[in-house]
Amino acid sequence: MNQDWNNEMTKMTNDQTCWSGIEVEPRKPDKYDLAIDYLTRNPDMIQNAWGDPKEYEGRGGELFGFVGPDWASNDNKVRYDGEIGTCGCLQQIRAAKVNGNYENMAEAIGCDTMVGSYWPRLWDKIANDRNLPYDEGDITVEDLPVFANWQREIDALRIADGFEVA
Repeated sequence: MNQDWNNEMTKMTNDQTCWSGIEVEPRKPDKYDLAIDYLTRNPDMIQNAWGDPKEYEGRGGELFGFVGPDWASNDNKVRYDGEIGTCGCLQQIRAAKVNGNYENMAEAIGCDTMVGSYWPRLWDKIANDRNLPYDEGDITVEDLPVFANWQREIDALRIADGFEVA
């Protein structure tokens, strides 16, 4: 190992990242961190939280919100390329691509329900994210951080568009 590199690495503190050496502010756990913690302690509840996100708010449901203005509603309308549909959750969008073989959101919402995204450009990114399970029965504790990261991104879009974020 290069001695200079090794010396630099030993100078880093615990408040620095290993890649850049830049100090990082610790952040308070957000609702998604708390959801991951809850479902990690109660993995048998993942399917329930996925199946009814609003009912399981505070117990993991936040991770499985719909990709629309209202995370808790399965009736978020979306119109894209002349097709009208409703927003799905992350897993449902991923499943539309894999199981439904839909190449784009217009095709998906024209043929299926609850598979759209309020933000059309986001649909393709979600649909092609191989880190997202496409079968809800395959969601495990290891997958939860992927859902959390997507939900944080969706919250940023909600805020940018003036929607309320709980």
